[in-house]
Amino acid sequence: MIRDEMGSMRLYEAVGKYLAAERQGAPIFGLLGDANLGYMGVYKERERGNFIASAHEGGAVSMGDGWARATGNVGVVTVTHGPALSNTLTALTEAVKSKTPILLLTGSTPEVNEHYQYIDIEGFTRLSGATFLKVRNASEVLNILDRALTRAAADQKPVVVDIPAGLLRAETHYRGPKIPVTAWRERLPNSEAVVETAQRLVSAKRPLILAGRGAVEARARDELLELSRQVNAPLVTTLLAKDLFRGEPANLGVLGGLSTPPARSYLEDVDLVISFGAALNGFTTDEFELLDGRILIQIDIKPEALSGFGPATQIILADAKSAASAIVEHIAAAKLEVEPADYLREIEHAADRDSKDLYVSTTGGGSIDMREATQWLSNLLPAHGRQVCDVGRFGYSTWPHITVDPARWHYIGGFGSIGLGLASAIGASIADPNNVTALYVGDGGMMQSFAELSTAVRHRLPLVVMVLNDECYGAEYLKLQQFEVSSDHAMMEWPSFADVAKSLGAHGIRATGAGDLRQAASMISAEQFPLLIEIMADPHKVANSPGVVRF
Repeated sequence: MIRDEMGSMRLYEAVGKYLAAERQGAPIFGLLGDANLGYMGVYKERERGNFIASAHEGGAVSMGDGWARATGNVGVVTVTHGPALSNTLTALTEAVKSKTPILLLTGSTPEVNEHYQYIDIEGFTRLSGATFLKVRNASEVLNILDRALTRAAADQKPVVVDIPAGLLRAETHYRGPKIPVTAWRERLPNSEAVVETAQRLVSAKRPLILAGRGAVEARARDELLELSRQVNAPLVTTLLAKDLFRGEPANLGVLGGLSTPPARSYLEDVDLVISFGAALNGFTTDEFELLDGRILIQIDIKPEALSGFGPATQIILADAKSAASAIVEHIAAAKLEVEPADYLREIEHAADRDSKDLYVSTTGGGSIDMREATQWLSNLLPAHGRQVCDVGRFGYSTWPHITVDPARWHYIGGFGSIGLGLASAIGASIADPNNVTALYVGDGGMMQSFAELSTAVRHRLPLVVMVLNDECYGAEYLKLQQFEVSSDHAMMEWPSFADVAKSLGAHGIRATGAGDLRQAASMISAEQFPLLIEIMADPHKVANSPGVVRF
């Protein structure tokens, strides 16, 4: 029992009270066990804290990841020691690679000889790439929690905190959270760099503006559009910033393998690329070949992103909005004018510049073209719908054909692991319960994570799960052919996903034709959630690649 509101109490009581005060109604995701049930019991029962119990510890971390991506705030997750912690490794690594701020609370096993659930927590954390902090005495626990939440927000990175089980009943003094406000980090560019960048842009023959997730987070769209108009530069994005410039006359879509024919035509003669908030990884740049030999100006608020995948001509450490605004203002003040360019008119009037249906449908014979299905769902979603995508071959049938709000678009692919999308979508849906969240996931990824659908049912979430079921592991289907062996080894016999969903308390429909899609649309309109739509697809007709673009 808590004995003194601001005085001495047990450590587990102090931690439970602290978490409730810090969360202020926001959820903590996790599973209870010996290392955390004391303080989580206080958090739930005495402090009426919001706790979302997952079916699996990895699912808890993915939920925290999805919630953090949707809100921009630190997600808090807690699991016990040993196998519970080891179960989180893949999801935690995804959060590290995707730069998601998460606090993961766990605890060392009791100090006994060869405890059967012992794990080296610090070594585990180092393996995932997260930051590790350990509470070594009861008096520092609240300071460590303050520090962990601050670090997670400032570094945009998960922090694992070890609160040893042996300390839970120790005496400590309570005080409330003392966490500095971590607002959007504006960072102004160097003035000399702005001048040099402006001169390079107005001198370029064929400039190109690339926007990444950093541009979305900085809300730099208007500034980048103005810069585009000033220097006659078409606009492209990374996958994570997809559709940021949708509908604009200079928009050329996603850079790289997802590029449309007009984009490919323009890209052949590009001489300067200026990048705002994009890491320029191998997927965006085709292992940097798309940028090699061209002037590259890279602007990012994160130092580790600069020249991370290849050498830039010029780097500017600044946020996308501040940098774009400064360049625009300098060009206007210096009256640096650029003659109108014919190529912009050609881009604007290109028939297939921004098309989502550049394919010939293969629907028929009891199967539905994945491209048609994903486009259908994307167009059907209500305004402000949130969209989440797992990883797999189905991505080639999804990314080019859906329309998203980039601020409500989450690709769970930083680590390339299938099966993290469902729990991440659940976390995003919990963050945004008044709007529909849609998930695109392959059959293999869904089978690996099916248990978490029960969490969506338990919380009655407005979630639509589209399972793109070609009854095989798609990437392996292709790669087996490279070894000159049969792709049949990648084929899988699954139960009906729709039936399994129903057994877990969700709504489900198995779609093999247009009539089934119409019924699914009616279910969405009637808000029959959570809803799983199983799209039956022909594995031999699935899009294998959108085509790699090279300059």
